[in-house]
Amino acid sequence: MAENTLTFDEKVSGWTSFHSYIPEYMTNLNNNFFTFKNGQLYKHNVETNARNTYYGTSYNTEVEISSNASPSDVKIFKTIEIEGNTEEWDVSVITNLDRGHVKGIPTEPGEESSFEEKEGFYSAYIRRNQEDELNTELLSVQGIGNLLQPASSSTNAVFAFNRVPGSVNVGDVLFRSAEDTYERIGVITEKTGTSLTIGQATILGTAQDFIFASKNPIAESFGLKGYFASIRLVNKSTNAVELYSVNSEISKSYR
Repeated sequence: MAENTLTFDEKVSGWTSFHSYIPEYMTNLNNNFFTFKNGQLYKHNVETNARNTYYGTSYNTEVEISSNASPSDVKIFKTIEIEGNTEEWDVSVITNLDRGHVKGIPTEPGEESSFEEKEGFYSAYIRRNQEDELNTELLSVQGIGNLLQPASSSTNAVFAFNRVPGSVNVGDVLFRSAEDTYERIGVITEKTGTSLTIGQATILGTAQDFIFASKNPIAESFGLKGYFASIRLVNKSTNAVELYSVNSEISKSYR
């Protein structure tokens, strides 16, 4: 378990927060807070300095809360709404049944935050994690049928069928069912009425293999089911960040 510094608030008579920095000594002097590290003196809460930076190391801001409205009901947690001055929060959501996320910090050029500003709030739908790709209880899974003709090459591999259902689309993931296991073939890049093309296939297949497709778990998200949700927010900024409230749109599950 990682070490942390704990802070105690005399006004509430309780421990109020965890901090990643580990000082050697702490003291208050003339309403200023000082710590020592490696024999050096540091003054905290200096407005002109970078936030979340201690002894030359930057840390993330992390906030974790629980949502437990109507605790006896299984609910669907649909959205995360942030009231604050920025949408750059990466959010992970864990319930007793599901896991999901909201990506608020772009990691690639041209990528945008999942949050959209709506009436003063930053709102986004909770998305399932990529590892749910083959959870047949959660995803839209469509059986295609037995393979009529296997692919002859792993690059731009073409798989032939008697018929490809209309609900199977480019971007879906193709799987083979084999001996009570599922084997991932690859992502569909082209489609006709009787064939599917995989840009880079891991399996060429054999005639009569049963093939099915699943939707992208992130794109097909409809929310997370559970009695409660643990919501963890991470912000990597070294500027001042304001967070007033975190909300979630919740509905009762009747499944």
